[in-house]
Amino acid sequence: MTYMKKLTQGEIVELVVRHAGKPVPSWDLQKVQTYWGWLGTSADRIARKLAENGRLDRERRGKYVYYSCAEKQLEFLGGKL
Repeated sequence: MTYMKKLTQGEIVELVVRHAGKPVPSWDLQKVQTYWGWLGTSADRIARKLAENGRLDRERRGKYVYYSCAEKQLEFLGGKL
């Protein structure tokens, strides 16, 4: 029997941001069902940690924060998706 690996919240956040095609506001990462799984109330905190580690880019627009795929990540993937 083959089992699929369950994705972590961090992996799901990265997939959501990578496939969004535009910067994702932090509120769109909370309490939402995605194709890859459920993101709970702490997903914005996870996104902030991923940005600190260079996995995501973080941009403040007024009083809101938006996340996008880090440039290093795009180069690794062979350009924009």
